[in-house]
Amino acid sequence: MQQFLSSISFCLSNIGYLFILCLPVMTLEIALGSLIASLDIQSSSDSAALEAIGEISAQVLILVLASLVFSVALSGGCMASFRSLSGDKLLSPYQALFAGLKKFFPLLWSNILHSIAYGLGFLMLILPGFYLYGRLGLFPLFIMFEDKGVMDSFGESWSLTEEVATKLFALTAVFMSIQLSFGFLGSIIGADGALWFLIAVTIIKYATLMPLFYLFYSLYESVKNNPELRS
Repeated sequence: MQQFLSSISFCLSNIGYLFILCLPVMTLEIALGSLIASLDIQSSSDSAALEAIGEISAQVLILVLASLVFSVALSGGCMASFRSLSGDKLLSPYQALFAGLKKFFPLLWSNILHSIAYGLGFLMLILPGFYLYGRLGLFPLFIMFEDKGVMDSFGESWSLTEEVATKLFALTAVFMSIQLSFGFLGSIIGADGALWFLIAVTIIKYATLMPLFYLFYSLYESVKNNPELRS
């Protein structure tokens, strides 16, 4: 509970900074979701749906690629920003994103493999997905701060979280369940295509991801500053 509250407290204390940090990828995700929702494919015939998709395929491709670039940069950039905010040297949000962008390719492959791993876990009754997300989720830290490779970063993350696996699983489940519950609620009430709902779900997504990522960062720093915890 202490780690949960401290992560939330840190993010609330730096909410303006973190909002700017997440704003580019949030904007792109909202724009992409709104564009797709505007097609109203469910009420159209197959031929009309295909024609509508073809008309906006270029815009969708641009938004998908831009969203991918910024989301990958954010996975590393948020770790750089946490270190900056916790220390004396303050990076701007855009400098932090650029730091993540410089490690784009290792972060890209790691994010893809991480998504596959916890995605398969979600197919296995959801809970294994939370477990794998948490145990492997520290990989950006090893890529950003120790120049580790993709598989080495996963191995380091798995090793570092071994002693706190159960607690990390529980906290990961809490943060991610908030996202999933809100999305499920929107599909039930039929609001998942509305612009206000896309904005709300995107804000909630990153409002829960940032404390979770800070939890990963604080765990990494606590072990690095106290090597005996790892023995």
